Amino acid sequence: MEAGYVFNNAGMRLTVIEFCTVGSRNVGLFQRESDGMYITARNTSKEKDGTYSWAWGHYLASRDNAETDYQKRLKEMLSYKD
Repeated sequence: MEAGYVFNNAGMRLTVIEFCTVGSRNVGLFQRESDGMYITARNTSKEKDGTYSWAWGHYLASRDNAETDYQKRLKEMLSYKD
């Protein structure tokens, strides 16, 4: 997923701010269109119907807090050994 990409998940319309994939893992930072809420999510995948889902997400009101959480989750993901 590239920055600026817009997609739907569970009735939410989201825009990708940052996204990183390593092997079969990924972590993303998204912004929800309806209220501007930021979401960091792990293991986002595309469903057969064209929508997306993720393993888990953190919902944050502040862009700064969301960026910090994204960097933390990215660092965790990069530390995993397959």
